[in-house]
Amino acid sequence: MTTELLAGERFRAMIALISALATVSLSSSLTWPILAESLRNQGYSETLIGLNAAAQFIGIIVVAMTATTIIPRLGFYRVIMIGLMLVATMLVLLPTLRDYSIWLVLRFLLGIGNSLLFTAGDTWVNQIVEDRVRGRWMGLYSTVGMVGWAVGPILGSNLSPESYTPFLVGVVAVCIATCLLWPAKRIDVVFTRESKEDTGSNHLIVVFIAAPTVLLSAAMYGVVESSIQSFAHLYTMDKLGPIYRGIGYAVIWVGAIAAIFFQYPIGWLADRLDRGWLLVSCVTIMAASVACFPYVLDGAIEPPWSHRWLLVWAVVSVWGGAMAGIFTVGITLVGQRFHSIQLVAANAVFSLLFGIGGAVGPFMVGSSMEYLGPKGFPISLLIVIIAYAVFASYRQST
Repeated sequence: MTTELLAGERFRAMIALISALATVSLSSSLTWPILAESLRNQGYSETLIGLNAAAQFIGIIVVAMTATTIIPRLGFYRVIMIGLMLVATMLVLLPTLRDYSIWLVLRFLLGIGNSLLFTAGDTWVNQIVEDRVRGRWMGLYSTVGMVGWAVGPILGSNLSPESYTPFLVGVVAVCIATCLLWPAKRIDVVFTRESKEDTGSNHLIVVFIAAPTVLLSAAMYGVVESSIQSFAHLYTMDKLGPIYRGIGYAVIWVGAIAAIFFQYPIGWLADRLDRGWLLVSCVTIMAASVACFPYVLDGAIEPPWSHRWLLVWAVVSVWGGAMAGIFTVGITLVGQRFHSIQLVAANAVFSLLFGIGGAVGPFMVGSSMEYLGPKGFPISLLIVIIAYAVFASYRQST
């Protein structure tokens, strides 16, 4: 594919992509906890809530399996536009057709739309940026995206899950993203004829064998991200009581806001330190903060600025920053290792494993909470995080 862009064109493309994808992040982070809360209000168990969320990630898996064929043939811009239209349509239908079985289908299609957006967007950004500043640009990309992830739960905590309003906000966000992306239409990366013909699932296997540690980080990240978005607020309400609904949503958005301030420094470090060990460090820090969370959570109902109140939000902030750092360093490593059609394949595998993790995570955590009680939330997450940390540390040291 050709990427001979002038400095000004590269800058405009990056700004358009970053702004648009951050806006889409807002709609995703708004609807995930809202849908989970709506299903609980309808009387569904944590296992069924997790299964419903998993349907969305199965859509991500489907796109990831076909990305190396779709993106080279249609181009980044067209793929993202199709994704935006699909997301907007699902956001209109979800509050209109409030049925569990129908939501399984709608969330599957919503997952397809989101995956088209992020797989094409992540690849486009990584293809444009120069390697000497890749970590900083991907840090900025993650930072602005985290702004969207933070704003969504803040809005959700003040909106009823039984109303149309959260979904209409999501539709507006998608419309804004479409407008922001318009300047990038003329500077889409063009694939060569050879790249268009050299497609297929064999690329997915090749890139996974080349970089399993980096790509498996996406699976672990998918488990944690989807579980937190679906169950962190429910876990908090189970521990503190339903009257603390606002604190439940705050656990999600405070972590996302903290991630905003961590991402550029982590990206800066990724340009100066060994990126593999930086990834391992982020995973280890996240494991420690998740382990501490249940023991400090009661401090959230203490008077603001008391020691215990500050401690719980400090733990949530470190957790959010480390978790988002995993994405930043992981996607930076992908861009460092792969180029051209292999970069498309690597991002497709990244999305595929994220989708698998996202499908397994809510079902696993929901089932754990149903059978073990609230403590199933941190226990199940820690098992996954620690298992990956051990694997990544071993791979990095050999």
